[in-house]
Amino acid sequence: MLYTAAMADYVGEVVLSSTTRLTAQCPDDDATPALGSFVTVDYGPGRAVAVVAEVRSGSLDPGRRPVAFGLSEEELFRQQPQLRELLSTEFEAILVGWSEGDGPARQLLPPRPPRLHRFVSPAEPDDVRTVTEGGDWLRTLLAAEASDDLLAAAVRASLATRPDDHTARLHAGRALARLVGDDYERLQVLLRRVAQ
Repeated sequence: MLYTAAMADYVGEVVLSSTTRLTAQCPDDDATPALGSFVTVDYGPGRAVAVVAEVRSGSLDPGRRPVAFGLSEEELFRQQPQLRELLSTEFEAILVGWSEGDGPARQLLPPRPPRLHRFVSPAEPDDVRTVTEGGDWLRTLLAAEASDDLLAAAVRASLATRPDDHTARLHAGRALARLVGDDYERLQVLLRRVAQ
Protein backbone atom coordinates (compact mmCIF):
# COMPACT_ATOMS: atom_id res chain seq x y z
CA MET A 1 0.00 0.00 0.00
CA LEU A 2 1.35 3.44 -0.95
CA TYR A 3 0.60 5.97 1.79
CA THR A 4 1.57 4.22 5.01
CA ALA A 5 3.15 7.32 6.61
CA ALA A 6 0.09 9.45 5.85
CA MET A 7 -2.36 6.78 6.95
CA ALA A 8 -1.31 7.06 10.60
CA ASP A 9 -2.86 10.49 11.00
CA TYR A 10 -5.21 10.91 8.06
CA VAL A 11 -8.60 12.56 8.59
CA GLY A 12 -10.18 11.68 5.27
CA GLU A 13 -9.91 10.04 1.89
CA VAL A 14 -10.66 12.04 -1.28
CA VAL A 15 -13.93 10.92 -2.89
CA LEU A 16 -14.57 13.97 -5.11
CA SER A 17 -12.14 16.63 -6.33
CA SER A 18 -11.54 19.61 -8.59
CA THR A 19 -8.78 22.20 -8.87
CA THR A 20 -10.61 24.38 -6.32
CA ARG A 21 -12.29 21.94 -3.88
CA LEU A 22 -12.17 18.43 -2.54
CA THR A 23 -14.58 16.22 -0.67
CA ALA A 24 -13.16 13.58 1.66
CA GLN A 25 -14.84 10.79 3.59
CA CYS A 26 -13.72 10.49 7.22
CA PRO A 27 -12.51 7.12 8.54
CA ASP A 28 -14.62 7.69 11.67
CA ASP A 29 -16.51 10.51 13.37
CA ASP A 30 -13.74 11.06 15.92
CA ALA A 31 -11.26 11.98 13.15
CA THR A 32 -13.41 14.74 11.66
CA PRO A 33 -11.45 18.00 11.17
CA ALA A 34 -12.88 21.25 12.50
CA LEU A 35 -14.47 23.95 10.40
CA GLY A 36 -11.76 26.36 9.24
CA SER A 37 -8.89 23.98 9.97
CA PHE A 38 -6.16 23.39 7.40
CA VAL A 39 -5.59 20.02 5.75
CA THR A 40 -3.11 18.68 3.21
CA VAL A 41 -3.53 16.16 0.41
CA ASP A 42 -0.48 14.49 -1.09
CA TYR A 43 -0.12 14.59 -4.87
CA GLY A 44 3.10 12.52 -4.97
CA PRO A 45 5.05 14.63 -5.91
CA GLY A 46 3.62 17.83 -4.51
CA ARG A 47 0.85 18.59 -2.09
CA ALA A 48 -2.14 20.91 -1.80
CA VAL A 49 -3.28 22.80 1.28
CA ALA A 50 -7.00 23.36 1.85
CA VAL A 51 -9.35 24.91 4.40
CA VAL A 52 -12.19 22.75 5.74
CA ALA A 53 -15.36 24.55 4.61
CA GLU A 54 -18.12 22.14 5.62
CA VAL A 55 -18.54 18.89 7.55
CA ARG A 56 -21.62 16.74 7.09
CA SER A 57 -22.92 13.35 8.21
CA GLY A 58 -25.62 11.27 6.62
CA SER A 59 -26.57 8.09 4.85
CA LEU A 60 -24.27 6.55 2.26
CA ASP A 61 -27.40 5.94 0.20
CA PRO A 62 -28.66 9.37 -0.92
CA GLY A 63 -32.17 7.97 -1.32
CA ARG A 64 -32.41 6.84 2.31
CA ARG A 65 -32.49 9.35 5.11
CA PRO A 66 -31.57 8.23 8.66
CA VAL A 67 -34.48 8.07 11.09
CA ALA A 68 -34.54 8.81 14.82
CA PHE A 69 -34.58 5.76 17.11
CA GLY A 70 -34.86 7.55 20.47
CA LEU A 71 -31.80 5.73 21.86
CA SER A 72 -28.41 6.89 23.09
CA GLU A 73 -25.65 6.55 20.51
CA GLU A 74 -24.07 3.69 22.46
CA GLU A 75 -27.36 1.79 22.76
CA LEU A 76 -28.29 2.47 19.14
CA PHE A 77 -25.06 0.99 17.76
CA ARG A 78 -25.30 -1.96 20.15
CA GLN A 79 -28.81 -2.78 18.90
CA GLN A 80 -28.21 -1.78 15.27
CA PRO A 81 -24.50 -2.45 14.53
CA GLN A 82 -25.13 -2.36 10.76
CA LEU A 83 -25.77 1.39 11.00
CA ARG A 84 -22.02 2.02 11.22
CA GLU A 85 -21.73 0.66 7.67
CA LEU A 86 -24.64 2.73 6.37
CA LEU A 87 -23.66 6.16 7.72
CA SER A 88 -20.84 8.42 6.60
CA THR A 89 -19.20 11.67 7.66
CA GLU A 90 -17.42 13.70 5.04
CA PHE A 91 -15.99 17.16 4.69
CA GLU A 92 -15.51 19.64 1.89
CA ALA A 93 -12.34 21.74 1.73
CA ILE A 94 -11.39 24.74 -0.40
CA LEU A 95 -7.91 24.51 -1.92
CA VAL A 96 -5.78 27.55 -1.04
CA GLY A 97 -2.16 26.44 -1.46
CA TRP A 98 0.14 24.28 -3.56
CA SER A 99 3.67 22.93 -3.41
CA GLU A 100 5.27 21.48 -6.53
CA GLY A 101 7.57 19.19 -4.52
CA ASP A 102 9.05 19.11 -1.03
CA GLY A 103 9.41 22.90 -0.78
CA PRO A 104 7.10 25.22 1.11
CA ALA A 105 3.50 25.51 -0.02
CA ARG A 106 2.54 28.80 -1.65
CA GLN A 107 -0.76 30.59 -2.11
CA LEU A 108 -1.54 29.01 -5.49
CA LEU A 109 -4.15 26.60 -6.76
CA PRO A 110 -2.89 23.20 -7.89
CA PRO A 111 -2.60 22.60 -11.65
CA ARG A 112 -4.83 19.52 -11.46
CA PRO A 113 -7.34 18.01 -9.00
CA PRO A 114 -6.19 15.71 -6.20
CA ARG A 115 -6.50 12.06 -7.20
CA LEU A 116 -9.39 10.12 -5.78
CA HIS A 117 -8.63 7.93 -2.78
CA ARG A 118 -5.62 10.01 -1.72
CA PHE A 119 -5.40 10.54 2.03
CA VAL A 120 -6.05 13.94 3.60
CA SER A 121 -4.09 14.83 6.75
CA PRO A 122 -3.90 17.83 9.08
CA ALA A 123 -1.63 20.48 7.53
CA GLU A 124 1.82 21.10 8.98
CA PRO A 125 2.13 24.48 10.76
CA ASP A 126 4.90 25.55 8.33
CA ASP A 127 2.57 25.02 5.36
CA VAL A 128 -0.22 26.98 7.08
CA ARG A 129 2.16 29.86 7.86
CA THR A 130 3.51 30.12 4.30
CA VAL A 131 0.11 29.81 2.61
CA THR A 132 -1.49 32.39 4.92
CA GLU A 133 1.34 34.92 4.71
CA GLY A 134 -0.41 38.08 3.53
CA GLY A 135 -4.13 38.11 2.81
CA ASP A 136 -4.44 36.63 -0.67
CA TRP A 137 -5.63 33.27 0.66
CA LEU A 138 -8.67 35.03 2.19
CA ARG A 139 -9.59 36.31 -1.27
CA THR A 140 -9.61 32.68 -2.47
CA LEU A 141 -12.06 31.79 0.32
CA LEU A 142 -14.28 34.77 -0.48
CA ALA A 143 -14.30 33.85 -4.18
CA ALA A 144 -15.52 30.39 -3.11
CA GLU A 145 -18.41 32.11 -1.27
CA ALA A 146 -17.12 31.22 2.19
CA SER A 147 -19.35 32.31 5.07
CA ASP A 148 -18.15 34.82 7.64
CA ASP A 149 -18.03 32.01 10.21
CA LEU A 150 -15.69 30.04 7.96
CA LEU A 151 -13.48 33.09 7.33
CA ALA A 152 -13.19 33.77 11.06
CA ALA A 153 -12.49 30.09 11.90
CA ALA A 154 -9.80 29.90 9.21
CA VAL A 155 -8.12 33.10 10.43
CA ARG A 156 -8.16 31.74 14.01
CA ALA A 157 -6.59 28.49 12.76
CA SER A 158 -3.89 30.38 10.88
CA LEU A 159 -3.15 32.57 13.91
CA ALA A 160 -2.81 29.45 16.08
CA THR A 161 0.33 28.57 14.07
CA ARG A 162 1.87 31.92 15.08
CA PRO A 163 1.37 32.09 18.86
CA ASP A 164 4.41 34.34 19.42
CA ASP A 165 3.82 36.67 16.47
CA HIS A 166 1.95 39.59 18.01
CA THR A 167 1.61 41.41 14.69
CA ALA A 168 -0.13 38.48 12.96
CA ARG A 169 -3.54 39.43 14.37
CA LEU A 170 -3.06 43.00 13.15
CA HIS A 171 -2.09 41.83 9.65
CA ALA A 172 -5.10 39.49 9.53
CA GLY A 173 -7.42 42.34 10.55
CA ARG A 174 -6.00 44.60 7.85
CA ALA A 175 -6.40 41.86 5.22
CA LEU A 176 -10.05 41.39 6.22
CA ALA A 177 -10.61 45.16 6.10
CA ARG A 178 -9.25 45.31 2.53
CA LEU A 179 -11.48 42.45 1.44
CA VAL A 180 -14.80 43.58 2.91
CA GLY A 181 -14.25 47.19 1.84
CA ASP A 182 -16.81 49.69 3.09
CA ASP A 183 -18.95 47.15 4.94
CA TYR A 184 -17.92 48.34 8.41
CA GLU A 185 -20.57 46.29 10.23
CA ARG A 186 -19.44 43.07 8.54
CA LEU A 187 -15.81 43.85 9.38
CA GLN A 188 -16.70 44.38 13.06
CA VAL A 189 -18.54 41.04 13.17
CA LEU A 190 -15.60 39.27 11.51
CA LEU A 191 -13.08 40.80 13.91
CA ARG A 192 -15.20 39.82 16.93
CA ARG A 193 -15.44 36.25 15.63
CA VAL A 194 -11.68 36.08 15.02
CA ALA A 195 -11.06 37.29 18.59
CA GLN A 196 -13.20 34.51 20.14
